[in-house]
Amino acid sequence: MNILNDDNSIKFGCFKCLDTEKVYTITSSSSTFDLKKPNYMDKAILSEETIKREDGMIRKLSRTHLKQRFTNIEEYKIIWKQKN
Repeated sequence: MNILNDDNSIKFGCFKCLDTEKVYTITSSSSTFDLKKPNYMDKAILSEETIKREDGMIRKLSRTHLKQRFTNIEEYKIIWKQKN
C-alpha cells in the first residue's frame, strides 16, 4: 500500500514501513507553493512533510519523494494509556 491516496493526500499520520520494519510519524506539513503564482495552481503534491522515525531521526521529504519511497506500508495505531 502506498502512503498517498489518488488525490495525493496522506493516508496515515503514523505508519509502519514493512520493508524496514520502522515506524514513522508525520509531524507537520508545509507548502512549498510560490505565492506569486495564482492560487488555483497550488497542489497537494507540492507540500513538504516532516517525518519522525521511531528512533528519533527527523527528515523533511516532499510528497513526491514520499510516494516513491513508502510503497509498502501499513497503518500504525498508537494506543495512549491514561495514568491514574
